[in-house]
Amino acid sequence: MDHYDRQPNPGTGLKGAKYARRNQVDLTADVGGDGRWVAVDESGYDGDQLHGAQRSRYLSIGSVAISDSEAEPIVEEIRKATRLQAPELKFSGTFAGQKNGQRRLVLSGLLEPGGALHGRASVYLVDKHYFVVAKLIDLFVEEMLHKQGRDIRNTGQARKMARRLFAEGPRALGPELFDRLLASTVAFTSQKNKDQLVTPDDFFEVVDEAWARSYRRNVTETLALLRSTRQEATEYVQDAFEPDGVLPQALEPLIPSVRMVTDIWSQRLGRVNMLVDDQKALTDANFDEIEADLRDRGHPEFRYLSRGVHLGHLRRGKSVEHPSLQLADLLSGAGYAVGERHAGVANPAGEDLYSAVVPLIDQMSMLPHDEPTRVAHPEAPAATRRVG
Repeated sequence: MDHYDRQPNPGTGLKGAKYARRNQVDLTADVGGDGRWVAVDESGYDGDQLHGAQRSRYLSIGSVAISDSEAEPIVEEIRKATRLQAPELKFSGTFAGQKNGQRRLVLSGLLEPGGALHGRASVYLVDKHYFVVAKLIDLFVEEMLHKQGRDIRNTGQARKMARRLFAEGPRALGPELFDRLLASTVAFTSQKNKDQLVTPDDFFEVVDEAWARSYRRNVTETLALLRSTRQEATEYVQDAFEPDGVLPQALEPLIPSVRMVTDIWSQRLGRVNMLVDDQKALTDANFDEIEADLRDRGHPEFRYLSRGVHLGHLRRGKSVEHPSLQLADLLSGAGYAVGERHAGVANPAGEDLYSAVVPLIDQMSMLPHDEPTRVAHPEAPAATRRVG
């Protein structure tokens, strides 16, 4: 009997039947050929509400290839070096803020060459605004062209289209209208729209205005295609009209991010066992979907996952009970602070940590370019962004 079958809801703070199976009770340990454990946590998560003045720009997924048995002495080392007495290590509060510079030095030392976590740590960074643009193409334009027998996914055209719209859109439409296009996409496609308060007509009113205002060819051509996808947009929301109908989780970034992080680590290590900090979005059913997607589907931004992913266990845990998840929390928080710095939000944590964290940002991150080193610098104004 697996650990997560022993009782209805062990090892997690989440309650209910949706979280009954995939819970890790015992401390993890790498045993023989059973695979390496990888701990995963997030910072900056807002569900599928990916745009808005109060929303963070970046989602940071921190992962550490380490088991609880290996993590425990490292956590104790951090406690001694930082004089922390709290029951669990959390980046927020104890490593963030103006007064915690010395603690951040300890964290940097662990991540840099010679540190206990060097070579074991990775940051998967998601630009939420770019995620919205990529989904705008993926859900509607790619779907329409696929029906016509055109493959823009495998040829890279869809990704190129999304990157150009993201890079040139603010200049072509003006920042205010471009932001309205993103906001309208989120309002129409997110699960909050289950009651259809935002209709296809509402959504395409903004699309039509953007097309009429655009004066850059790449943007105009993409928006012209988007204007032709009313049928696909209507099909997207039609299931919500059925009894107990719901909208798809298309804008939920955590599910594809966990899938991608699993792929990244499997390509590095072979067989892996993933321990993910418990999150409401990560139901047993969604974990099942992640496993299926690792076999059958692709990256949320038009890149097919490599074949031959070797996944052992995929489980959730409560960070207070798993020292490996506490290390993943520190890394995800550091990645988030560096992302905020890149977005132009002044914060001392980002300033102190970017030199240690940027080399850990994976090239497969959900960014509108293939150069994670750009994150070391404050983001260029929208009007001067170059296409990746």
